[in-house]
Amino acid sequence: MSDGNQLVRYDAMCHAIAAAYSVDEVKDIRDKAMALEMYARQARNTEAERQAGEIRLRAERRAGELSAELVTAQGQRSDLTSPHAGEKLTKSEALERAGVSVRQAERWEQLAAIPAEQFEADLADPMWRPTTSGMIERHEARERGPFPEHRGDEDALWLWGTLIDCCERGLLRRDPRDLMATPMHNHMRETLYELAPAIAEWLGGIKR
Repeated sequence: MSDGNQLVRYDAMCHAIAAAYSVDEVKDIRDKAMALEMYARQARNTEAERQAGEIRLRAERRAGELSAELVTAQGQRSDLTSPHAGEKLTKSEALERAGVSVRQAERWEQLAAIPAEQFEADLADPMWRPTTSGMIERHEARERGPFPEHRGDEDALWLWGTLIDCCERGLLRRDPRDLMATPMHNHMRETLYELAPAIAEWLGGIKR
């Protein structure tokens, strides 16, 4: 797919997410974005993968906003459109009908709690690959504030989030040689060759 077509699809999905008014509607967009993300990863199209990942995170954030608005009291209407006129659903029933677990809804509501300006800045940060847990952890770290007296605590928090992101992306299930064969600039590949052994040796010093 050309870059122009990718951009058109990206913009269209962003508009669809913003216009969504029910959890099931936006979850469908999220699932499609996840499928595109996985396809782009298999095709080693890093730009398409990042765009699909951003769409997925935007959809999860919007789903979190809508989930937070769902009523929890028995017998009240939720914002999820019911196929049966006049049917009244609790929040848990509405989420179940949308195919969303309580845990998923909680995580997405945490994404929705991130101020829009911070969310956009983190999403656009070229120095990392945004993930659901990574976005939430960054926000929570900001909420807790810096650690002026214990700098090592902040570093440990960053390391924790980075390793979690590696696991979520499935890197530990991939052959490193396959990763190194991915198209990238020569200086990037040389940096990986130089740093990876040193980092692996350092991580080996972490004992339970």
